[in-house]
Amino acid sequence: MAGTEPLFGTDGVRGKAGQGVLAPASVERIGAALGEWLRAHGDAAKPALLGGDTRASRAEIAAALASGLSRRGIRTIDVGVLPTAGLALLIDDYDASCAAVISASHNPADDNGIKIFSGHGRKLGDAELAFVEERWRALDPLPRAPFEDLRESHPEGAERYLARLVAAAGSPDLSRLTIALDLAHGAASVVGPELFRRIGARVIVTGDAPDGGNINAGFGSLHPEKVAELVRRDGADFGLAVDGDADRSILVDERGAVVDGDAILALVADDLLARGALTGGGVVGTVMSNLGLELFLRARGLVLVRTPVGDRHVAAAMRERGMNLGGEASGHVIFGADLDHLGDGLYTAVRVAEVLVRRSIPLSRALAGFARAPQAIAQVPVASRPPLDRLPGFKELLSASEERLGREGRVLVRYSGTEPVCRVMVEGSDARLVAALAQELSDFLRRSIGAP
Repeated sequence: MAGTEPLFGTDGVRGKAGQGVLAPASVERIGAALGEWLRAHGDAAKPALLGGDTRASRAEIAAALASGLSRRGIRTIDVGVLPTAGLALLIDDYDASCAAVISASHNPADDNGIKIFSGHGRKLGDAELAFVEERWRALDPLPRAPFEDLRESHPEGAERYLARLVAAAGSPDLSRLTIALDLAHGAASVVGPELFRRIGARVIVTGDAPDGGNINAGFGSLHPEKVAELVRRDGADFGLAVDGDADRSILVDERGAVVDGDAILALVADDLLARGALTGGGVVGTVMSNLGLELFLRARGLVLVRTPVGDRHVAAAMRERGMNLGGEASGHVIFGADLDHLGDGLYTAVRVAEVLVRRSIPLSRALAGFARAPQAIAQVPVASRPPLDRLPGFKELLSASEERLGREGRVLVRYSGTEPVCRVMVEGSDARLVAALAQELSDFLRRSIGAP
């Protein structure tokens, strides 16, 4: 039987590769539990897709998942190294039942994870995840035997994915642009440069030499200074840094200034609005979206709809409200039905590049009307996760902080769904006050529940 820790976090299963929930025996039970869900929904005759990023642990996890699925009569197809969106987009292309993406996104190489998508590229909802988790907990340990590699290999999945991106973007001509790419030694290391070359751009590339252990190590969306250096050195029009599974995009402009997901949403929303192509009267963001985005949209008669953190919540709100643009400050941007409500870092950069070419302006000018509100974000490693409102003195400190910020300020404190940390976000009009309050809240959490 499994332990008491939740199997699924904000973005699927996540943990140390080969340990805990990602130990081979546990992963095999996840595969069997997923197989039971597929059988219950009449999808047992269709194959399940497997693939993921460049971590050395991917092969072992894929073999264990395939073994568990096969015990429930489910055939598996491995499409190899592909961005998360690529796996999800190929579900319908292969007439598959689901896709299990083996990736820990922006986490270090010794972490890994499993993200599960159903048909039409939708992440499993709460009820579906609860079914899989319940069956995973209930399953007795499966009879042990060496895993037989039961996966069918279909490496042409990368070509199908690239064709889908180019078609969704309308085959733009980017021959006027030079774009710097930092691919985090991850899932986009091959397909990223090929995509931009295919639509005419000159590319300068770094972070494209994965060795199984260097994913996200000093490269990618958490280290935009790498691509900023390339942009300044080689005079690129802009730079793109993705994370390990390439569902996030952080850009830098032609001067090397960082452009995060909120700024990308502002730029694209303004362009769609000007062309009469923005639907639903606004944009979907999250509770972490910067106040500056909300004010930018409000000045144009648009609303910012906030959801809990997580792209599946953003996508669900977009579908519900008929909106075709949404995303997160982390760089996860979703263009509605273009890509089945999936966030894809490469596609996001293509759409931004198309705006720059059509308007004949540099990225810095395209963002001239957007200003971020002062915001401070801190991460506190924690040893446990007690309810925050039960920590002695926390509610009082939070209330006092919000009162000092005034009506335009915000404080958000939440546990991460993917890492053992508590995140603190403070926002307001006074940068010094914002930083001071974030420090006070972080210090309190370190004293109360901080990891030793």
